[in-house]
Amino acid sequence: MTDYDVIVIGGGINGLTSAAYLSRAGLKTLVLEARGECGCHCDTVEPGIPGFRHNLHATWLISAMSPAMGDLELQKYGLEHCVTDYVYAKTFEDRKNILLGVNPFDTVMSWEKLSKKDAEVLMKAGELLLTETEGLTSAMHDYIYGAPSVESKETMRQWYQTFLDMIDQNFTFDDLMKMNGFEATSRLFESEYTRTMLQSLAWIGGLPPIHPEVGSVGAAIFGLVAGPIFPIHQAIGGSHSLTHSLVRAATDYGATIWPSCPVKKIIVKNNAVQGVQLSEHAIYANQTITAKKIISDVTVVPTFIDLIGEDVIGTNMAGRIKKFEYDEQNLIGAYFALDQAPTFASAEYDDGIQRCFMGYFGGENTKALENFNKDLVKGVIHENLAANWFIPTLTDPSQAPEGGHTAFVWLDVPPAPKSWKKGQLQGIASWDQIKDEMADDMTDLFEKYAPGFKNLIKERIVYTPLDMQRNNMSAIKGNWVGGSVIPSQWYMNRPVPGVLKGGGSRSFLKNFYLSNSIHPFGATWLASGYIAATEVAEDMGAREQSWWQDKACRWYLDNINDIPLNLGVR
Repeated sequence: MTDYDVIVIGGGINGLTSAAYLSRAGLKTLVLEARGECGCHCDTVEPGIPGFRHNLHATWLISAMSPAMGDLELQKYGLEHCVTDYVYAKTFEDRKNILLGVNPFDTVMSWEKLSKKDAEVLMKAGELLLTETEGLTSAMHDYIYGAPSVESKETMRQWYQTFLDMIDQNFTFDDLMKMNGFEATSRLFESEYTRTMLQSLAWIGGLPPIHPEVGSVGAAIFGLVAGPIFPIHQAIGGSHSLTHSLVRAATDYGATIWPSCPVKKIIVKNNAVQGVQLSEHAIYANQTITAKKIISDVTVVPTFIDLIGEDVIGTNMAGRIKKFEYDEQNLIGAYFALDQAPTFASAEYDDGIQRCFMGYFGGENTKALENFNKDLVKGVIHENLAANWFIPTLTDPSQAPEGGHTAFVWLDVPPAPKSWKKGQLQGIASWDQIKDEMADDMTDLFEKYAPGFKNLIKERIVYTPLDMQRNNMSAIKGNWVGGSVIPSQWYMNRPVPGVLKGGGSRSFLKNFYLSNSIHPFGATWLASGYIAATEVAEDMGAREQSWWQDKACRWYLDNINDIPLNLGVR
């Protein structure tokens, strides 16, 4: 078979990002995808009633903040973002809600009704962002789209310390990093509405508030940035539009993509990766293909244990890699086809929630959310559910037949639960037995906050961590970020110490790179794919390109006023 400059194993969105960058940089690039099409964790499907299209995995897209939007011209290749007036809402039993708007002044007005003090904190964050936009976006770019470093973290520390000084807090950034997200939000805000909204936002964003540093970064840093600037959207046609645009870009720039070509083995000689052997089930069965560089977009454990082997990497390294955890960032989803959009009880308080495509319900105060999170870490399904809800068709009506809508609930769960409702369970295999009863509870939760919801349901589809693992060999225990985001697997520790060498994606094996299970984590911001592409291009002398210059959030800030609003709001 033909030799390549670069082989990318796996056609997920981050693998495709690497391939598109490297092929545009002039490198001969091949993507090997095990499934029949790319983008398994960024797909849009019709699993039930025709015309009702569901995003089973990635749904809130943060691709608008990615430098790939400008560098790869993804809009030209069909990626059309869309959004509602409000992009996040937490609704409460007392029929009040708190909102995050596309327009930061709408956010301030929502917060001000509940706490003038919290609104003032938000306005201070907005003031800093507006006066220091270039510096802050540059710092964010280096922190998210660069290899973890002491220097990058120090830059973030300086910016956030400036903000803490502006709001007269008597603690430092370093103090904040020792707190978890619950502690940090309780120090920064007075209202439980504000606190729990930011805690839930961090949680569903992959940064659980129960953990020190990880939780405070999610709730107190990214959460506050989200108030004035919130680059979270849907895509017209569904989440798979992001995958489609990356495939079109990569192939147009010269990459070759082979679907139905699972890799059986990564070939290593003298501690250097040289090529791959395809599986007997591949279209090109058992073929060997060589390359100068290889990127794995498969998560870290199957990459090194299954595709390379303990005999190659040694028992010490294999032992460390096998301890990599997948037990947080796991979901059960209940997906609904609806006759019309649900009406939230809190719409009487602020009807902005009816122009909002996602949010959170349950967890009425910090203590309740903290208890939920503690049980999750212990492997127990909490009795009182708190969950993330979506109504994607408010942004994009093409995802349902005329007049219809889709909605779904994502519930964070332990992937191998030990118990539920005081009964013992048998780990991940339990999902086939309990999924329908759990989906009933999730449906009841939606009904509680949006009375009449059950009467709108035409169909319900349930998708568990076990289903996700069956659907994608790389999604161990159904984990959606390439491995748990916990302190021992965060920033410079990710994935585990010793796996990476000299950057954010370069592995301890020569010529071998990762675009999965690395910093920051797998998500639609396309950061891990960008980091891998950057380091491969640097090592091959192809990084200096006139088109390769965009920064985090630049495309979004330049195009924010052109993104359509409320296309599905009737």
